[in-house]
Amino acid sequence: MRRNKIATKKILLLFVSCFMLLPLAALSCAGTGPTLIPDPISTDAGLVSGEDLGDHGEQARIYRGIPYAAPPVGELRWKPPQPVEPWDGVLECTDWPDRAPQSESEGLGDISEDCLYLNVVTAAETADDNLPVMVFFHGGGLSIMSGNSLTYCSTALPLQGVVTVTVNSRLGPIGYMAHPALTAESEHNASGNYGTLDLIAALEWVQNNIAAFGGDPDRVTIFGESGGGTKTISLMSSPLADGLFQRAIVESGSYVITPDSCLTLEYAENMGEAIAEELDVSGEDDVLAALRAASWEEIIQAAGNSGYSPELTVDGWVLPDQVNNIFQAGDQSDVPLIVGANAGEASSLASSVPLMASLMSTVSSEAYVYVFSHVPTGWREEGCVAFHGLELPYVFGDIPDGLYSPTVILLSATGGAQSTEPGPDEMDEVVAENTMQLWVEFATTGDPSVSGLVNWPAYDEVTDQYLDIGYTLEVKTGVAEAGVAPPEPEPGEPVTYTNTDYGFSLEYPGNWSEKTEDLGPGVIWRVGSGAYFVPSVRVIIRDEAEGATLEEVFTAHLAADSEKTIDTFTASDVTIDGTAATQAEVTYSSAAYGYESMILGLVKDGNWIIIEVYTVAVYFPFDDEDQPAEILGTVTLL
Repeated sequence: MRRNKIATKKILLLFVSCFMLLPLAALSCAGTGPTLIPDPISTDAGLVSGEDLGDHGEQARIYRGIPYAAPPVGELRWKPPQPVEPWDGVLECTDWPDRAPQSESEGLGDISEDCLYLNVVTAAETADDNLPVMVFFHGGGLSIMSGNSLTYCSTALPLQGVVTVTVNSRLGPIGYMAHPALTAESEHNASGNYGTLDLIAALEWVQNNIAAFGGDPDRVTIFGESGGGTKTISLMSSPLADGLFQRAIVESGSYVITPDSCLTLEYAENMGEAIAEELDVSGEDDVLAALRAASWEEIIQAAGNSGYSPELTVDGWVLPDQVNNIFQAGDQSDVPLIVGANAGEASSLASSVPLMASLMSTVSSEAYVYVFSHVPTGWREEGCVAFHGLELPYVFGDIPDGLYSPTVILLSATGGAQSTEPGPDEMDEVVAENTMQLWVEFATTGDPSVSGLVNWPAYDEVTDQYLDIGYTLEVKTGVAEAGVAPPEPEPGEPVTYTNTDYGFSLEYPGNWSEKTEDLGPGVIWRVGSGAYFVPSVRVIIRDEAEGATLEEVFTAHLAADSEKTIDTFTASDVTIDGTAATQAEVTYSSAAYGYESMILGLVKDGNWIIIEVYTVAVYFPFDDEDQPAEILGTVTLL
């Protein structure tokens, strides 16, 4: 806990409190108006003070970094969150709290395991205002990012008449790793899902404390985007979260509703064992003590090397079954739901979005479907479509600043943006105002229809109606056909990669970029289409004896590369500039992903040179099935 931020001001507080009684009593007797929410505010663990904000012309107050659970460090790593230790004096909540352990990335706040904090923004005038509460879970899969955000903590949405809360919780292997020893240690015979338990603890904090901030604990909406949608659905699916919220919104994060999308406990435990092996502690007498002794940085690195990917686990306690099975049986939280995606996310709109809305027919609450189609003028004129994450600045009313956030700028290229200038205008203000009204009305009543603005019908498989959120609001039909593809990028002039040390060259698309770090064992060069996207091309150098086959050499490489294993291998003999070579179509897998690849291998000067074109098939299948062969066809020996 950030004890250095606690000011022991008991005498001053007593004096100020007594001094304030006189004018407050006078105001009360005179009937001139309600008392303002005092600062500091009393929570169940101690007093907290915040900071006044006025970035939208009216006052609101932000409380950054209120602890909702004890720091999950030392022996508390990979255990359910524990209660906060009460403090004396006032905890000054004016600095951004730490973000959960994750790969080094830009963001507000430092990174540490002491990360169980939340941020509250309120414009309530009294503790009796009973405003709806909106608890937001950030995206970034279950791996990265945080609730510390100028967009998520903007004052615009609270000034619409809600109290907003953003939550930091454990992520990655610190938040979701399972292991047989952790399962054996647990009184519930379960492991993994620690991040979900953190979210539940945050909602319990909301129930116990939000009234003091002017919020209504009986009108709590949980909502999240991308990985935050996964978190929202995990809470709808967990019996441990029952009764902690009354509405839910899933923005571009409904994939986990599809069948068998969660890990079995056995599979998750195997992934945890792979991390322990990567750390070289699997043979320790007390493997948990050894795992807990490792630094979080070492664990993040080992997880990456082992191919680990954080997912929800069917552990029989936090998550009793696959999410799809829970919804099929009608065992999810019976609360109204908004679910949707952006127009450029065609695959989600054609699959998981209508599926989740349809499965709400197993309970009594309604589901409402949206497609966010608005694009700011500058990007729209470039042919850009509404890409993943674009709706967030509008939901939080952070216009125009939120459109220039690093995350939005990065993701804009996936929608077809050609520049980093969105070109916002008055249309964006209208869209933001409309979107906030819809979300706030839903948080207030459970029905997002706004009188005088739009009548948003509940979803029904027969009528298949959804709300298109653009510059105008329009009820349409056929959500599965609502997606639009981003424009095809102009093909760049091919770029030639030449390696004089090993004597070969090849060509790759000119709009791909080189990766210069963490290339993998034996990899001397890699190029791909961006930080988050594949296909990619890499060159692998091995020194196995010339008598080894390409399959044997590539198998050895994959074993060293996060213990990947070959699933299928189909080879043929080819000739490159008169030199015998082997080309093969390969599928292989790690504990987390399945890969599709084409490789070319040959022996030159006693070294195996392997050139591979590969992709993570389930997420990014090859757009052009001929592309791998075309790239390998450009290989020339010098």
